[in-house]
Amino acid sequence: MKKILIVGLFMMQWGIASAQNSAEEYPVREMRLPMTEKDTETVFYYFNNEWIEGAQPEMVATDSILKMEVKNDEYDNRAVFITVSPETLAQLKSDVHEATKNLWVHNYPICEFTGGNGKLKEWIDSNIRVPVGFKGSERVIVQFLIQPDGTVTDAKIYRPAKNEAANAEALRLVNSLPKFRVKYFTPKKIPLRYTLGIRFKEPGAIFIRGEK
Repeated sequence: MKKILIVGLFMMQWGIASAQNSAEEYPVREMRLPMTEKDTETVFYYFNNEWIEGAQPEMVATDSILKMEVKNDEYDNRAVFITVSPETLAQLKSDVHEATKNLWVHNYPICEFTGGNGKLKEWIDSNIRVPVGFKGSERVIVQFLIQPDGTVTDAKIYRPAKNEAANAEALRLVNSLPKFRVKYFTPKKIPLRYTLGIRFKEPGAIFIRGEK
């Protein structure tokens, strides 16, 4: 009865939506794009303090759960820690292996500009400041990091234009980007490297395949 009560309290705390999201994430992960803030949330489950890719609470019988608590893991994620017997843990790992041995699961994070990547071009077009007196057409490529919370950092010119004012403007533009939305599938969340090309064109000029 105590074990059932623990599970009941857990479900109340996390909500039915969290359980549904977890089930949808595995083994087939379908992500609606553009992502909402809710889409970026992931509940991580640890069994005997071990994160097992693909393991979910519903794969363990309720009466096999000895303890369940919610706390931060070593990566500062709010996670669910479930304690089971060594025999149950071994069976869980075997079940996960059988369920996934013929599947290829892509665990690389999904990163998207807020509102959809199509909105990124709109944002650049609305915020770019073409340098005074700029002539011709040049493309500046900027590399930067997107932190786990979506913040843009460490911007640097990867491929510069001949116009130094354009390079400076490209850096200013990238450094002022709003937060991206990032979906992680593993507890360890590392910054993501992003490359962005920014095109500068002479105001009023028409270019066809790069030719004025």
